[in-house]
Amino acid sequence: MTATITTWPAHTTDPTPVPLPHLGLCGDCDDEIRIRVDGRLYAHGCPEDGRLPVVALKPTFARWLWTQSKRRDDYTNRLTLFAGRIFRPCTRTVTSPRDVAWSTAEELHGQLHLKQLAWRGSAECDAQCKALAEADQHYQRLLAAYTPRPTKPAQRKPIVRVRHNPTGWVLPDYTDLADCTTNHIPANASQPPCTAPAVWKVVEDHGLHLTISFWCDSHLPAEHRTTDAA
Repeated sequence: MTATITTWPAHTTDPTPVPLPHLGLCGDCDDEIRIRVDGRLYAHGCPEDGRLPVVALKPTFARWLWTQSKRRDDYTNRLTLFAGRIFRPCTRTVTSPRDVAWSTAEELHGQLHLKQLAWRGSAECDAQCKALAEADQHYQRLLAAYTPRPTKPAQRKPIVRVRHNPTGWVLPDYTDLADCTTNHIPANASQPPCTAPAVWKVVEDHGLHLTISFWCDSHLPAEHRTTDAA
């Protein structure tokens, strides 16, 4: 049986820009994730799925061009073809806006000329510079009509480290062994003091400061029991 192809898909040069992305910073995995209409993060295989982002990210030229590169119409859309050449220069190299040293079209233009200078010994505007100028025109039009999605900043989750020492932990000033943190909670003032050894040490890294607490086996908070301990 012989199949005859009568027509091939037409290669058009019409550019079709994608809308500006609505992105937010995830407080757990620290990735740039799309924001839903309700201001919460799309599912991305993280405990923060559906949660509020730490901050809404600006739709920079780099983030928009990266979003354009994710389309699969590079054969019929020259904007996607250009974006793919920037963020996927080969099949084994895939970059994101966080991996590049530029965020504006002007900065990318300078990067392109630096590559030309390294490869050819000279730097002159070529077809890539022309494609970049066209992409920036589409970006500027989209930016002028852009309306950010309302969102409330979320608190970045601290990095928690839990350690176990069967003999107990020495206080940071090395003056004595630490007692259970439950003895220092005002709500427990009327309760008998805990005399069990504080064998658990919990360090919470909030970025600008650390909080350290010590717990016995029976008073270790449940949320810290699921954390890998060493």
